[in-house]
Amino acid sequence: MFGWLRGSGQGAAQERFSPAPHRLEALSDGVFAIVLTLLALELRLPDAAHDARFTDVIAGNAALIGSYAVSFFIVGLLWKLHHMVLERIGRGVAGIHVLNLAFLATVTLTPWSLGNLTSFPGDAVAVATFSGLLLAAWLILIAILTSALAGQGHDEAQRLRIRQLRVSLTSGPLVAAASIAIAPFSTDAALYVWLALIPLSALRRRFAR
Repeated sequence: MFGWLRGSGQGAAQERFSPAPHRLEALSDGVFAIVLTLLALELRLPDAAHDARFTDVIAGNAALIGSYAVSFFIVGLLWKLHHMVLERIGRGVAGIHVLNLAFLATVTLTPWSLGNLTSFPGDAVAVATFSGLLLAAWLILIAILTSALAGQGHDEAQRLRIRQLRVSLTSGPLVAAASIAIAPFSTDAALYVWLALIPLSALRRRFAR
């Protein structure tokens, strides 16, 4: 009755858990939707005086709004890259669900790390933690792509698209490392250096053409 749990030889290999790519996409999209919602919930302005003007409060908390905008941009970019990576995955890739869960685990910590930025403004460790978690997410995403492509054959057009995707993925760790290195000297610069992903992406598309 429970023989299928034990398995042996070829039968055990066939019973190895390997979810279809669309199941990974469904789970991942749901997690990203929740994370983006939680980021918005972290956007809480502090209590202000009764006669304070809304525009003055907004101006006084520009750093909070900026942190939210940067976080939302990065998570949105990770969602896009994750989708591009999953397009290269076929069924039967060993351990891909474990890597995907590890990736989602780091992404779900983004609202927490954003909360640290708002609770400890100007704290270098908080910014380094924020960028360190994103660095881990990017590295795991690269590992997912590497595992998915191992042993697969591709034609020239596919190899070109994969090479472009690898270039897109490497920009994240580079910016994360720069952010961590800058954090002890300027927390604002360490946070907004993430926006360098925008011109880097434009340069990549330009060279690809």
